[in-house]
Amino acid sequence: MNATFKHHFELLIACIIYGTVGIFMELLRDMSIGSIIFYRVLFGLSAILLYLAITGNLSQLSLKGKKNYLLLLGILYVAQMFSYYSAIRYLGASSAVLLLYTDPIYLTLLAPLLLGEKNTGKTIFALFLGLIGVFYVTRPEGGFEQLEFGSSYLKGVVFGLIGGLFSSGVIISVRYLRDEYNGLTQLFWQSVISLVFLSPFAISLPGHVLAANLHILMLFGVLITGVGAVFYIRGVAGVSAITGSVLTLLEPVSCIFFDYKVLGSPIHSGMLIGSIFILAAALVISLDNIAFLKTLIFTEKINFGKELFLRKKELFRVQDE
Repeated sequence: MNATFKHHFELLIACIIYGTVGIFMELLRDMSIGSIIFYRVLFGLSAILLYLAITGNLSQLSLKGKKNYLLLLGILYVAQMFSYYSAIRYLGASSAVLLLYTDPIYLTLLAPLLLGEKNTGKTIFALFLGLIGVFYVTRPEGGFEQLEFGSSYLKGVVFGLIGGLFSSGVIISVRYLRDEYNGLTQLFWQSVISLVFLSPFAISLPGHVLAANLHILMLFGVLITGVGAVFYIRGVAGVSAITGSVLTLLEPVSCIFFDYKVLGSPIHSGMLIGSIFILAAALVISLDNIAFLKTLIFTEKINFGKELFLRKKELFRVQDE
């Protein structure tokens, strides 16, 4: 497995795990958004520290340069999660996650300016497909003209779009820090900074509410922060900012699936159409080229030996430069 494909695979696993967020938000009761995020991060961070202590790798958490950017990463992460979870409360997980993944719009503008990365025809096309998917999934049943000022739906849309903006900032920060800190170190300090900013919400939470939700919060934290975030940060740090953003559009598909199969949430036709476009966008950005896609569709013989892997490695290297 070459390095680029490995990073793509890590992002795919993270997307599936992140798709369960709606289940946990449905199970948690009488908790504010800030307190949910605090305890989710706390238990996830505890699991990571235990693992590092057992394996003797705590030394990799030492601080080096770019400390201000680590602080910025933590702040952006808190803002992203607060906006995203608020959107879930107003809209439901399926629609909220699609609005969160409007970050390719911001990245298309910011990545060339901040990271010097160039947009290609492939990323623009994939972005176009993804945005069509976002439109269909988030469109109200009666059309956008039925939106009322101050409605829960409109609040959810605003929170979702703000979350997408902060999400683009997280992706750019992670990529900027990757030469100084590995993914696990970034995750650790990002979580520590998050706990500092969110501690007032934890203090204000009544003890009986925490006790009633404790088992769910522990599982939520270990799965999302302790497992999913590791895969996400490792994956997104190994691909270009725009490529990583478009590829993680698979998360909404996962989220809709869990909402339907586990929570029994209804799926309207717009969600199905939007999911198709989102999946198509992820495929476009992941596969080498149109020729390889045609070969895959028509099941022609493919040489999966050394020559193909060398060819894929070279194509991915060119793509990420």
